Amino acid sequence: MTDDLDVALHELYPVPEEDADTLRRVRVRVLANVEEPTVTRRLRPRLSLAAAAVVLTGAVIGVAVLRDSAPQGAMVEVAHTLDAAADAQIRTVDEPVPAGAYRYIATHAMYLSQSPDAAVLAGSRDETWVPADPVGEWYMLRTDTGERTRLLGSDAAIKAAGLDVRSAPERLSGRCGSFYPDQGDLCNADGGWQSPTAKFIAGLPRDPRELYDRLRDDTDGRGQDPDQEVLVYVADALRSGRLPADLRAALYRALTHLPVLKITEQRATLDGRTGTALGVTAAGQQQEIIIDPVTGVFIGERHRFTEDMGGIPAGTVTGYTTVVYGIAAKPWQRPEK
Repeated sequence: MTDDLDVALHELYPVPEEDADTLRRVRVRVLANVEEPTVTRRLRPRLSLAAAAVVLTGAVIGVAVLRDSAPQGAMVEVAHTLDAAADAQIRTVDEPVPAGAYRYIATHAMYLSQSPDAAVLAGSRDETWVPADPVGEWYMLRTDTGERTRLLGSDAAIKAAGLDVRSAPERLSGRCGSFYPDQGDLCNADGGWQSPTAKFIAGLPRDPRELYDRLRDDTDGRGQDPDQEVLVYVADALRSGRLPADLRAALYRALTHLPVLKITEQRATLDGRTGTALGVTAAGQQQEIIIDPVTGVFIGERHRFTEDMGGIPAGTVTGYTTVVYGIAAKPWQRPEK
């Protein structure tokens, strides 16, 4: 019966021979969901071996026939995409930073800026230089790119609200990334998903299920929707550019346990880079991460309204962030292309 399930899964989402581990992980997730939802486990009679075989056969047929229309098929597709990305990241060797050089992390964001009568997407770019020894002086250049995309209101309303005003660049520095006084000593700080320190990263489990449970605990009671908030926290951590390859891979596999995660766009393009978008829709909004399905590289995140809100129509992208990395010889210099 296991062979039949493998054949059905492989026909749906072909897996290269050298990637057989991915097929096995997907199979485990399908089998874990075969059991039909009844009242409580103690009231459900045990199945005989013959009956269990019928249930498994039905699961195989259901996956093979319902395909894209079935929740199970969507789950298999998400698991395949994330497992393949995780496997690619495990094969990745993070480029070491030579002594005296800096890891360069640049994020380009388009974020929602609004008033009661006007709204725009405004552009910003943060460039960070992290020394080879992270317990040292970090540097950041924060720039308003001047990009403005009107979402609501007239040009006059946008101007009256000050949404078209461009702010001056900021040059910041501080040990361990403590760029502002209220951040304290980040060299010894516990850190968190939004600002992962070395201590925080070392304390995160690499087992996907344990990591998923940790995400659930840390997001409990936060955000507008518990499932969506898990994806928000994962995006925050990946966007930082500070996570090692093994943790990036573990996060992708942890997301296979998020039951409502869906592939929202097979080819999503942000800043000229194309990847697969995976998202959670809730409370009239959709949160997505975009990853390269071949290399597993995190391209960025995207947010959109799925319902009309505040005069902004459903389907409108209300923000996105992309991130790129590299090695720079010194602060304020960008990597050579």
